[in-house]
Amino acid sequence: GMKQELFHRHKEAQQCCRPHNLPLLRAAQQREMEAVEQRIREEQRMMDEKIVLELDQKVIDQQSTLEKAGVSGFYITTNPQELTLQMNLLELIRKLQLKESESEKAFA
Repeated sequence: GMKQELFHRHKEAQQCCRPHNLPLLRAAQQREMEAVEQRIREEQRMMDEKIVLELDQKVIDQQSTLEKAGVSGFYITTNPQELTLQMNLLELIRKLQLKESESEKAFA
């Protein structure tokens, strides 16, 4: 990636650099490498934030859909306790559906 390319470019520059200029060149290259690493970290952080926002939006959409469908216990909330409760309710509904489909198979 970006760091690899930079590393190779730095190596080449060091090979054609005069020995007495090497410390200066290395210091400049070090700063450049740190800037690239900082940029990579920043992009990663922004990506993480974007993913979190998208997930939050999905939760809100799901809460809204279930509330409109009249499923009790579902409404838009960001409260962690209420979210845990809603997740447990979803899990319960899922288990009940599995049981139902198994008993349907048994009588089929």
